Amino acid sequence: MHRFGFAQLRFIIAAVLLLAAGLKAYQLATAPLLPVVQGSLFTPFLELLNNRHFQMLVVVGEILFALVLISGLWRSWMWLLSLLAFTAFTLVSVMKGISGEASCGCFGTVTVNPWITATFDAAIVGLLLVFRERIDWSSPVLDRKKVLAVVGVWLVLAVPTLFFMLSFKEQPHATLGTEFIGADGRVTIMLEPHMWVGKRFPLWDNVDEQSRLLLEKGEWNIVISRKQCEECKRLIARLGKAVPLALLELDDGSMDSTTHSEFQSMVSVTGRLEIEPHWVILNPLLIKCRDGLCVSVGEDVFQEK
Repeated sequence: MHRFGFAQLRFIIAAVLLLAAGLKAYQLATAPLLPVVQGSLFTPFLELLNNRHFQMLVVVGEILFALVLISGLWRSWMWLLSLLAFTAFTLVSVMKGISGEASCGCFGTVTVNPWITATFDAAIVGLLLVFRERIDWSSPVLDRKKVLAVVGVWLVLAVPTLFFMLSFKEQPHATLGTEFIGADGRVTIMLEPHMWVGKRFPLWDNVDEQSRLLLEKGEWNIVISRKQCEECKRLIARLGKAVPLALLELDDGSMDSTTHSEFQSMVSVTGRLEIEPHWVILNPLLIKCRDGLCVSVGEDVFQEK
């Protein structure tokens, strides 16, 4: 019986790569990529990795990588490439863990804590070091039949996958809620705030800059309301002063600022929220944000300890 080594480990690595490629391809074809958590030292680098077209290249590359591993071509060189690749995967997962990302993104829409994938990738690196291959630095022998077979299978798998991923049609307001055409013919968004929990508050780009700069830092209870909202007054009274309170009024083009003056003594920040496109919203809407991220919405804010 042969001792376990890279000859067997490569099949496990190939299976992981094919699983990751398939799940990422499904996400890229059916959903927008989630934005990167802001404020980390690694944010600019992670935003580069989060590019949709780069992720498509990763998918087709992982398929090719897996097929070469399965074929057994250039085994010693593939051992070295596997070692470098999983070292890089480990570092990226660690960066995402430090940055506070909820998921590593390795498996598409399947949420996996970055620290779990970092541990798994590091374990693969450890196994590769234990079951290391002796590298022949001379030019590897070219097995043309195997190469042609790998390229053929890769094209059969990669080309449809690429078309599948390119078929995705971006819905710019998908992070807000459900988009539909209203009775008046306008694009309308049914806001679904419970989708926002754990993510960047998706309406920041609609908030006036002065208010946004204040509200993206620290912890805030944010009330989104329309003018002359009596329910807002009752809601603000319930909130008290335990957490800094902000009021964002939906900007309908009116110059009336009566609501602002009424709430000046009760809220720390008042601002305007541009309505673009047309929204359907339960009024008032209550959001708790911490450093720009939604922590809870609606009555859940009162249930937090």
